[in-house]
Amino acid sequence: MNRARTLPRLDDKRRAEAMLIGITVVWGLTFALVKKSLDEVGPFVFMAWRFGIAAVVMGAIGAGKLRRIDRRLLGAGVLLGALLYASYSFQTFGLKYTTAGNAGFITGLFIVFTPLLAAVFLKHRPDLKSIAAAVVALIGLAVLSLQPSLGTNFGDALVLVCAFSYSVHIILLDGYAKKNDLVLLTFVQMAVVAVCMTASAAVFEGLAVPTSSFVWVSILICAVLASDAAFYVQAYAQRILTPVRTSMVLIMEPVFSVIFGILLLGETLTWRSWLGCALIFAGMLLTEIPTDRLRGRAARRS
Repeated sequence: MNRARTLPRLDDKRRAEAMLIGITVVWGLTFALVKKSLDEVGPFVFMAWRFGIAAVVMGAIGAGKLRRIDRRLLGAGVLLGALLYASYSFQTFGLKYTTAGNAGFITGLFIVFTPLLAAVFLKHRPDLKSIAAAVVALIGLAVLSLQPSLGTNFGDALVLVCAFSYSVHIILLDGYAKKNDLVLLTFVQMAVVAVCMTASAAVFEGLAVPTSSFVWVSILICAVLASDAAFYVQAYAQRILTPVRTSMVLIMEPVFSVIFGILLLGETLTWRSWLGCALIFAGMLLTEIPTDRLRGRAARRS
């Protein structure tokens, strides 16, 4: 009886999934904004401003709660923030040595790492439907991202670390989101990433102040929507959804990045892009088929 009350309702799941899809739309938009902004500023400088502003905004939102940050919440936020810093940093350095297509595909491998890590650490064994959905989405990601030359290099290895660290972030967030205040948890994450990005900018690029209004608009969108709102919503959604389901919804990000690349950067959509996007979307929809319905069909066939 008590266990039934703790299970999320179907409406709650739909709301959480819709909010996660909203995140992927924002992240898909920022891909085009960041790509254009990097013509003026270095990636670490951009991210230092992005996460610095994100930390200030989230700190202002949670100003009345800051005294409630205890050792447990601080430890969780520092660990999650360090994983986010690793994800963004390894992806950034990896892009110097590999193609954008390879980087996009390898980053998307978090849909493979997440079920494996969930099975090992959370004892969440993925069902056949989730495995099939991940395979379909992975094929779609390969079609969308990989170029005819499939050779691996040092950059691919760096981006692979990015995918793994983000998978670990999703797994750990599953527990931390249920035990901590989400505003404070998000604030600590943003602050940790901001400090690390600022230090990286000082070491590798030199601190600088952007001068372009487009770059500042991009930074503000990335800070408020793609950082504060996005990671708060992800934490909220993971109070309701499993890590595997979360990863399956977030894999829609490359689909929206392609769409905004067309709208904002004038990129063209090839038949491979259409097919890849369709397969990724199909993989996400596959998880919407009720398991009971599949079991019922299998039972009737037997």
